[in-house]
Amino acid sequence: MSKKVKNMEEFSRIAGVSRPTASKYFESPDAVTPRSRQKIEAALEKIDYRPNFLASNLMRKETRILGVLVPSIGDPFYAEIVRAIEVAALKYGYMAMIECSYGSGEMEEKAIENFMSVNVAGICIAPVGLLSSSKVLSKTEKSIPVVYIDSTFDESDAFVKTNNAQSIGLITQYMLRASEQPPMLFPMPNVNSNAQERSAAYVATMDKFGFEPILLDVNTDQKTWDFEKWGQQEMLRLLDRGGIPGRSILCANDRIAFGVISALYGSGLEVGRKTKAGFSVAGHDNQPLSNFTCPPLTTVAQDFELIGSTAIEILLQKIGRISRENLSNKIMLDTQLILRESA
Repeated sequence: MSKKVKNMEEFSRIAGVSRPTASKYFESPDAVTPRSRQKIEAALEKIDYRPNFLASNLMRKETRILGVLVPSIGDPFYAEIVRAIEVAALKYGYMAMIECSYGSGEMEEKAIENFMSVNVAGICIAPVGLLSSSKVLSKTEKSIPVVYIDSTFDESDAFVKTNNAQSIGLITQYMLRASEQPPMLFPMPNVNSNAQERSAAYVATMDKFGFEPILLDVNTDQKTWDFEKWGQQEMLRLLDRGGIPGRSILCANDRIAFGVISALYGSGLEVGRKTKAGFSVAGHDNQPLSNFTCPPLTTVAQDFELIGSTAIEILLQKIGRISRENLSNKIMLDTQLILRESA
């Protein structure tokens, strides 16, 4: 049975190296001399020891923990971005500390306090939008590097997000070509900047091609992140009030489209390209589950990997750990059209 040691001081004494050398080894084995590495690795074969990185992080001026804050950890979209951020952070020798605000401005503030208490080097944050405290976020940006992901504020210093003008323009043009009727927009709740940007992009695209924009009369003032349930309830409400003026529906995100398709199906209405009398429904994001709806959802794909890795590169450049020529602090990424059976 391996001997257990309590701390780095005890371990370094047994290994026969200095404490700074032992600490450096656990950060990067190649950072110490071959002789020291041999001593440490020989000791690790006999000793049960794992360094407390959080405790050591609090003692450093330059830390190796990055905060990651999203509004919904159960949303597959954010889960994919968090995964990409974690992988990219590890590549550069950083650990990601994940917090969730659950769509609450109060919990967003608490999460930021938690990050500051453990001395994170920087934060990637997908803000809860209108519920966010601009005062708290502005103060945070002045204290440590911050990069926004997915949505932004007017004065955001650094961000990585999807180009909503391009993405909504792309899917709207497809719906104009593919459907017998011009698409109506099923907007999203007014929770962040994406809501306004996607509605504006839809209107601009319809105007550009000479069609009257139709925004369905749904309750966008409801500040909810439960998009599937909200989309289902709002679609059922529209059907109960006499229906909608068409059969081509563009949803502001995939999760809303899931709810809309569920409501149509539950009302005995067909969805998909295979039926002439059915509804065409499209979304936005290419959620991991979008290929498994019935029928599979036509949408536009955001690049989760690129959003996550680019956010880390911008953050580390702001920290001063890396330097990338021509890497802007403000990046908007284009999407790709994904054609499936729903539209």
